[in-house]
Amino acid sequence: MKTRVADIWCQEGWRWPRNWIDRFPVLANLSPLSLVATKRDNLVWKNRSGTQVDFSTSAVWDDIRNGQDLVPWYDAIWFPQAIPRHAFIMWLIVNKKLKTQDVMSRWNSSGNANYNLLCCSLCTLGPDSHEHLFFECSFGLQIWNGVKGLAGMEEVGNKWDSIYEYLVRFGRSKSARIVIGKLVVGATAYFVWQERNVRLFSTNKRSASRLVEIILATVRMKLHTMRFKRTCQVERVLQEWSLPRGLLVDDDDCG
Repeated sequence: MKTRVADIWCQEGWRWPRNWIDRFPVLANLSPLSLVATKRDNLVWKNRSGTQVDFSTSAVWDDIRNGQDLVPWYDAIWFPQAIPRHAFIMWLIVNKKLKTQDVMSRWNSSGNANYNLLCCSLCTLGPDSHEHLFFECSFGLQIWNGVKGLAGMEEVGNKWDSIYEYLVRFGRSKSARIVIGKLVVGATAYFVWQERNVRLFSTNKRSASRLVEIILATVRMKLHTMRFKRTCQVERVLQEWSLPRGLLVDDDDCG
């Protein structure tokens, strides 16, 4: 319906269609209006504080949802350059929501299922867990050691707590090195978890060196879609990743 307020109001009063009055008698009792002919009709939204603002889906969503303070790891996972499927896995890891074997062993099971007999499909040395997979597992550690150098995270250990602390500490940084580091951590976690599942449900296997190649190629492909501030440090980073200088721009931030 494209009816405007001005179409149903004139100097003499409201001009409601008869079927509207029949269905909604309250319309006949509405107060008169004072229309400003020079202003266009527009949508407004009265927010929780009673202030009228321009209508937008974001304004409505902020009002109807139960808002909470930002978690400390927000910028480390949900940053603009993040690869969505990698960010989703990182969100699950941070919240310890992956269905790892240590989690499943605490479930009430029926039948003959015995989760205590499960072992990590990557190293076969006991059940997997969030801490084990990222990256205490000998297989996962080979992958992490193969990628963290290019991520600028040589000094970061293989314990998830150390990696998490690093991400939170520098999560808000927009420097090329930090953004790349977050991309590498996300891609590594994603492909380690993917390989874990592939080995659980099939006979297919990829070597640690092959996964390192896939992770670096995935991040490099993402970097080709970005632009970087022209600095000496960024030029070194691009050289390390074998990226073209055409990605350099004079903007304030990489994006």
